[in-house]
Amino acid sequence: MRINHNISAQLANVNLKRTNRRMSSTLESLSSGYKINKAADDSAGMAISNKMRTQIRALDQASRNAGDGQSVLQTVEGSLTEIENMIQRMRELSVQAANDTYIVGDRQTIQDEIDALMDEVDRIAGDTEFNGKGLLDGSCSRAVTFSENGFQELSISDGVGRGSYEIEVTQVAAAATATFTYARPSEGSVNYKLNGETITLYASDTEEEAFEKFLNVCNSMGIDVDGDASTGSLQLETKAKGSRQMIEIEDENGTLVKTQGEDAMVEATSGFSTGIVCRGDGETITLKDNSGFEMQIALSENVAVGTESQIRVYDAGSMKLQIGANESQNISIDFQAISCASLQFRELDGDNKVNVCSGLGAQNAITVFDEAVKTVSAYRSQLGAYTNRLESTVDSLDISSENVTEAMSRITDTDMAAAMTEYTQQNVLVQAATSMLAQANNRPQTVMSLLQG
Repeated sequence: MRINHNISAQLANVNLKRTNRRMSSTLESLSSGYKINKAADDSAGMAISNKMRTQIRALDQASRNAGDGQSVLQTVEGSLTEIENMIQRMRELSVQAANDTYIVGDRQTIQDEIDALMDEVDRIAGDTEFNGKGLLDGSCSRAVTFSENGFQELSISDGVGRGSYEIEVTQVAAAATATFTYARPSEGSVNYKLNGETITLYASDTEEEAFEKFLNVCNSMGIDVDGDASTGSLQLETKAKGSRQMIEIEDENGTLVKTQGEDAMVEATSGFSTGIVCRGDGETITLKDNSGFEMQIALSENVAVGTESQIRVYDAGSMKLQIGANESQNISIDFQAISCASLQFRELDGDNKVNVCSGLGAQNAITVFDEAVKTVSAYRSQLGAYTNRLESTVDSLDISSENVTEAMSRITDTDMAAAMTEYTQQNVLVQAATSMLAQANNRPQTVMSLLQG
């Protein structure tokens, strides 16, 4: 028997410490809810779970990003709803003005309301923004550049791909012009018709009064006047350009002067599909095919016939939404610019293409507003498709996050029933080991009986 080294006590102590460590680990799992609290618990499991945790947090953020995208689309949708309502009102006013029960003064009142509504269309489009980013002013639309001056992009559709396109100007926009000479009657009165509006001259009218009558009607109809009151000669020119602009003058003898403006026109020389169609409306040109390709550009008055320009369309500029957890998992939304210019209500310099102060102008305005309603409705439909897509994206991201979370849970979360069973077992072993250590520590006492012999 030896007393310097109590091997039995050492053996019991080693087992007690080992059991204590196991019980401490079990207590940590039970108290934290995680079975992996440090790398030593399960190094491979910790590495996998950390990657999963990163993925889960990214998926949750991507879901929030998609939700923000829905908010952006709802903001645009709200503005477009109001713009469409105003276009409907302008069309209603055009139908009213087309009725010949109204004189030019009445129609001018209607035109004043239309002008105010057009101003509001531009204001809403310019002020619609989300977190400081303009949404309908072209700031979130793909970048377009021209190799020559005098060209401006108004809008491009999603169907316009990145690349280079070439055009050549074959015709420039022109205003309607007319030269006419009127005569004051020697007695009684004489009637003239300007775009359907009757102008009555009386023998009692002075030269200035007669000239003023033509001038007032022309001003209301958006026609510039130059002439000589003493001779009754007039040179008329519409302020706006294009084939919709007309001057029609008729006297009592049936002599008719009728002129029409011209639209700008280009030829698509390179980069376009074979089915491309070019349509002009004043200084605005629309290039369109059946595949969804639609490009709307405007030419300034300085551009000459024969000018060739290269159009470059880039991916940059549109709003990108990060809707995935990893790199390049995003979608781009191109918010087309909306303005009175892109809707064919006005030219770039602000001159009205729409004027309802004559019956002819009111009839043309109805067609213009019909086309505008179609344009805005198509835009809203496109945004609705994006909204539905993002809604599906949010659902998909949430489901992915749920599934990855469940997978991570199997790796990291404590099985409380198994851990409690383990804890009970280790607790019993600790008690047993403690008791055995006490017994082992008492064994050297037996040596005393030998020494007392």
